[in-house]
Amino acid sequence: MARRPQRFTEDDFESLEGRASKTEQKKAVQRMAALGEQLAELSKKQIQSLPVEERLIEALLDVQLITSFEARRRQFQRIGKLLRNEDEAVILSYLTPKQGVKKLAQLDRWVERMIEQRDPAIKEFCKSYNAAEGHSLRQHVLRIHRDITRQASAEELAASKLKLLNYAQQVALISDNSK
Repeated sequence: MARRPQRFTEDDFESLEGRASKTEQKKAVQRMAALGEQLAELSKKQIQSLPVEERLIEALLDVQLITSFEARRRQFQRIGKLLRNEDEAVILSYLTPKQGVKKLAQLDRWVERMIEQRDPAIKEFCKSYNAAEGHSLRQHVLRIHRDITRQASAEELAASKLKLLNYAQQVALISDNSK
């Protein structure tokens, strides 16, 4: 006797909505490792003044002493994992002086454009910034539009937009670094 396929309910899909896929999780670790590389370029004094866990500060200081390529790569992976526990906004605030005010204003305009135009603007952003992933950008924009349609509070909407801006800043930092 053949089994009947299980019927999925709307609740099943809603429970998966906020979760990131394994690929997205791996790419997030890669982005964090790349941000770790940029943090490692800061001076010893700047690293020690970072408002992060002591383990992360030690890892950033250790990587400056490592000369082996493979050992550095592994250390940056470790730094990426440690960065996941930290506040993205705080870390980006230490790296944004590298970008400058003009670049931040440009990224803010990109965010607004992606929210308004969706796919065409997302594709253009991905062309401009090689580290950008269209799927992740679409997910952020989709969450913002869901917040708008369900008339979420201003704080929730601002938080969703901030997540998109943080992602755009990370991508811009990584893309600028790899050019």
